[in-house]
Amino acid sequence: MEAQLNYMGVSIENKKVLILGTGGTSKTARAVAEALGAREVLRVSRSGREGAITYEQAKSEHADAEIIIDATPAGMYPNYDSKAIDISCFPKLEGILDAVYNPLRTNLVQDGQSKGIPAEGGLYMLSGQAVFASAIFQDIDVNPELIEYAYKSVKNSKRNIVLIGMPSSGKTTIGGILSEKYKRELIDTDALVVERIGMTIAEYMKANGEKAFRDVESAVIKDISQEKGRIIATGGGSILRPENMRYLRQNGVICWLDRSLENLIATDDRPLSSNRDMLKKRYEERYDIYRSYADIAVNANVPIVEEVTTLMKELEA
Repeated sequence: MEAQLNYMGVSIENKKVLILGTGGTSKTARAVAEALGAREVLRVSRSGREGAITYEQAKSEHADAEIIIDATPAGMYPNYDSKAIDISCFPKLEGILDAVYNPLRTNLVQDGQSKGIPAEGGLYMLSGQAVFASAIFQDIDVNPELIEYAYKSVKNSKRNIVLIGMPSSGKTTIGGILSEKYKRELIDTDALVVERIGMTIAEYMKANGEKAFRDVESAVIKDISQEKGRIIATGGGSILRPENMRYLRQNGVICWLDRSLENLIATDDRPLSSNRDMLKKRYEERYDIYRSYADIAVNANVPIVEEVTTLMKELEA
């Protein structure tokens, strides 16, 4: 846990720490927090027994907490829609550590990251435990660099590479190339939607309207978001529903293919951008949304080889 806090650049010294849960992991977290010089350490549970405070007390009496360590199973697969606490009640938060590592980014972690707060799931801790166990077995000293190497190796193998961007920005093309290079399955959400509705997207939207299409698209995204190690090419409008992006971010790194308007192409099979005026309107509506969700932004106005090389370097950093 100390190694992960260092990796995150978060200090516990002289901070108020809330530890959610009262099980074995929370006891370890409390011992670590106290050893690292926390000013105050409070365990939080629903019942408030065994010296813990309740969640209501945490929110009403300890809103000045600076660190939250979640040692509960809230948000763990398959209950990935849940979270232990609402961090909006804690305006002074400086760091969030969640012991859950499946999914890679729980709702709690995403809440913190969306506010610019350092927040990480439990994969780094799990990697650290494996490295320490191996060192003990071999009777050797722990090399801190090995923990980071193990963490990045597991994370990169497990996380999905999610491509977002305007229609005709090259998501399917780039996805196909990445699929070949990384030997991973490519999932195209538009293709899955077409398979589910049994007709083209244009036909479906003409018959049922955009909302009906977006509902199907959201259902597809929720279903595939818990896959691991895939390349996912999304439809251009998938970013319009925050819940879509929250699901995709749980196990994915979001890569935005940023192609300029003049390099985009309007086509009849895209009903919302079938001519230049509609394409321009969609571009202006969505540009800032793409940027807000991007973990990695790549210039998609360069030759494909250069674009792929740049993206792969970012992914492997």
